Amino acid sequence: MTKDARKNLQLTIELGIFVGYTDTPHNYRVYFPTNRMIVVRRDVKFDDDKAMRVSLERELQIHDDEKILAPKVEEP
Repeated sequence: MTKDARKNLQLTIELGIFVGYTDTPHNYRVYFPTNRMIVVRRDVKFDDDKAMRVSLERELQIHDDEKILAPKVEEP
């Protein structure tokens, strides 16, 4: 296998953050923190398990913050 052929067959992976859809079907807007750019991509794979874990962790953090901010009510 030639050097050029190996380059064409290698997988390229870019980790990004899904930010929305486009008007065209099957196109996604993705933010790439390394480039600080939002681009449109068609072939995207989502890590649903990681997204759910992060979402739950954020929700728990929000509830913990609410407890800190809530005034204590003293009962007579």
